[in-house]
Amino acid sequence: MSFDDFIKTAWADHGDQPLAVAERLNQSRHLVQNTRQIPAFARLISHVHGEHLADWEAGISLLQSLPCIESAAQSAINTSIATLRSGRGDADALASLTPIEQTTVLASTSSLFAAQQKLALAMDSYSKALATYEKLAPQPEQAPVHRALAVAGNNLAGTLEEQSNRSTTETTAMLLAAQSALKFWALAGTWLEIEHAEYRLCRSALQAGLRDEAIQAAQRCLDGCTQNNAPAFELFFAHAVLAISQKDQDYAFEKHRAAAIAYLEQVPIDEQHWCEAELKELNQ
Repeated sequence: MSFDDFIKTAWADHGDQPLAVAERLNQSRHLVQNTRQIPAFARLISHVHGEHLADWEAGISLLQSLPCIESAAQSAINTSIATLRSGRGDADALASLTPIEQTTVLASTSSLFAAQQKLALAMDSYSKALATYEKLAPQPEQAPVHRALAVAGNNLAGTLEEQSNRSTTETTAMLLAAQSALKFWALAGTWLEIEHAEYRLCRSALQAGLRDEAIQAAQRCLDGCTQNNAPAFELFFAHAVLAISQKDQDYAFEKHRAAAIAYLEQVPIDEQHWCEAELKELNQ
């Protein structure tokens, strides 16, 4: 198996099989053939051992065993180790890092805390990440920090959306996280990730009662799909969320509901289970 195939399969499997993927990571260090592959490998180690298993020691040990020659590889290892140390509660986890590395770790730690439902810590860590990023001079044009901030914003917003009794502070943090995810995916991602960020922003805006903002984000989501010849899976979600955000407007709701249902019929059978929640909303 190639390195790229290993990483792709591990990401696909880790949600349901975190222990198995952790063992695969431990047994597959030989797949890392050059230092350019280390950031992706290190990020996966940190994610699985941190967010899913809270197995700090095993993750840190595995990261420390990786070869590192180039500075970018060393930085990726350092930030991944610091993320696990922060999750473990080490007060000095950021001490030896550069400002940009600190920002990356704060963002990644926010994702870790969000996954563990430690919402106050997740919000605090993401707020600090954004504040630290704003102080960077000059701000980087392309860097792993953008991806970390984008992923963390998406994760935090999604987690806060699921809370049934959000406080005003949590709602504000949810919106900021969704807006920030969009901002940073625009710097670090493809059209697909930007489209997903628009979807997330729509969902957060709906939860906050901001219907106009939700409709605007949903329309941008659909526009991104249309402009990039998106597959039926993506078009289903874009039309579904645009319909859901306009439930009080019969014509618009029915128009986009019908389009969503039509695209659902084109989605591969083994992917349709991902559409169940939106389909339920469309049929309520």
